[in-house]
Amino acid sequence: VAAVEPLPERRSLLAAALPFTQALLAQVGRTLARAQAALAWPEGSPPSPPPPPPPCAPLSDADLRTYLGPGGRLLRPHDLRLHVYHGGVEPGLRKVVWRYLLNVFPAGLSGQERLAHLRRKAGEYAALKALLAARAAPAELALVGAAVRKDVVRTDRGHPYFGGPEEGHPHLAALQALLTTFALGHPRLSYCQGMSDVAAPLLAVLDDEAQAFLCFC
Repeated sequence: VAAVEPLPERRSLLAAALPFTQALLAQVGRTLARAQAALAWPEGSPPSPPPPPPPCAPLSDADLRTYLGPGGRLLRPHDLRLHVYHGGVEPGLRKVVWRYLLNVFPAGLSGQERLAHLRRKAGEYAALKALLAARAAPAELALVGAAVRKDVVRTDRGHPYFGGPEEGHPHLAALQALLTTFALGHPRLSYCQGMSDVAAPLLAVLDDEAQAFLCFC
């Protein structure tokens, strides 16, 4: 606009728009001033966030033991999560650590209590799976099962855990049962496409349908 002399009709449009533009800029300025006061920022730009901690090595078994106390109780869950966040977990330890990260265990359990908790939850899952399958209407069961099956058969068959013929595959059947049980137990949510992409790695690492269901929930 500054580089070209406006035509008469453009002058009138610019003149009409000027009060609105000034009012808008004034309102923006007042809003920013209120936000700055509310956040107690000093004059100028907001403070920079603290630098992230340096990356660390993946969590090892020896590292995990430093977060455990007498009886195998997890004493520093926040520090454990930070370590995993910044360094990851050694592949062989994921089966153990993922259950901590996904809140499978109540706080303060010893190692023996965690094992008893898993056994109890496995029994609860088996009962829940049978109850939901028996209680669901045949049409609902068929509809949910078909929706789940579409994604289950698309699971990465190149992975050794899910490779091989589809018919009678135990791991595909476990994934199907896990997701169907979840969908029947959460009818408002049911099954959404992509849930299998979350459940499949859990099942492949934990190698246990009930535990994968707990972690998925």
